Amino acid sequence: MSDTRTASDRNVIQFDSAQMLRGLGHPSTLLLLAANALPIVGVLFWHWDVFVLLALYWMETAVIGFWMIVRIAIAPPGSLGNVEVNGRPVAAGSLFMAAFFVVHAGMFMGVHMVFLWSLFSGAWSRIVHGPADFFRILVIGTGLWVPLLVLFIVRGASFLFHVLKPESIERIERSLNLPVSSVPPADDVNTIISAFYGRVIIMHMTIIFSAFLSLIFGSITPLIIMVVLKTIADVGLHLAFDFGKLQKISQTALTAKST
Repeated sequence: MSDTRTASDRNVIQFDSAQMLRGLGHPSTLLLLAANALPIVGVLFWHWDVFVLLALYWMETAVIGFWMIVRIAIAPPGSLGNVEVNGRPVAAGSLFMAAFFVVHAGMFMGVHMVFLWSLFSGAWSRIVHGPADFFRILVIGTGLWVPLLVLFIVRGASFLFHVLKPESIERIERSLNLPVSSVPPADDVNTIISAFYGRVIIMHMTIIFSAFLSLIFGSITPLIIMVVLKTIADVGLHLAFDFGKLQKISQTALTAKST
């Protein structure tokens, strides 16, 4: 009997309350707060209802998914780790995985919209009869495109700064005495996808809970509460992912082999 031991390190993100508190003043956090505050303008001045807000947050999921897929597509060869195919580990190809998750995330988004439409569409179901109407009446007609465009730009800026050129951004952060992210960009497909779906699930549980409140009480206050709760969830996730404390844990794998 012989033993083969191999050591490997894995990264674990832990909450660092002091660093996360400093992260509240980081430009990326302030931009995210500003983008999340825009729907309050829609509620107060453009008379958005619960379904318009839900449609905005549904489309924001598509924006986050878009940047996730771009991250996968431009990943260097061999950097995404392995996926299991017929029980065997196979290197994840960036373009193949990007195409796969276009389909996977598209199915997820489709099912999610069916759920939202069946529960919350209300009067919109009588005037929106397809994707063209959805875009023309709901996205353009209500001004929904304004916060959606801002969210797309903010998410894109975060992607460019923290994924494509993290070293350059770190130098700028240090020169301005800003909190520096201690968490490197995810470098394997499982981590990237888990972060995406984890973020989506937490945010939308918060949003749907608030949406039911708005239907029950039927006033503008629950809509504001929905925006506030979603903002808290979004900023909290941002701080956890970007300003948490990175700890490396060494693991030793033991393989026993008969001789």
